[in-house]
Amino acid sequence: MARTTRRRTPASPSASGEAAAESPRRVRENLPRPAPTPVAAGITRADPLAKKKRHPLSFLRRLQPRYVAEVLAELRKVTWPSFDETRYLTIVVAIVATVVGLILGGVDLFFGWIIEKLFF
Repeated sequence: MARTTRRRTPASPSASGEAAAESPRRVRENLPRPAPTPVAAGITRADPLAKKKRHPLSFLRRLQPRYVAEVLAELRKVTWPSFDETRYLTIVVAIVATVVGLILGGVDLFFGWIIEKLFF
């Protein structure tokens, strides 16, 4: 995240020499501050028994390393497949694994047969 710098507008010198007092920072500091509220002024607190809607992964926030936050941010960006896509791709993987297993098994049997005929 890039830092932004505040640009100060040059104060226009007035006839009476109050250029320093008229700067935007001075005007901002001289504004009245709101009066502090007394503690017994009826501060309402949230009901401790009220159920809060919690995020299912909120327990990870206590760990606080940056990589956990980055992993969670990346998981929010993921486009998850639908159930139909998942089922289709599972079937494709099972078929390909079976075909490759049969081919490798056949090659293994062939080389085993050759070794058996040559050396035994």
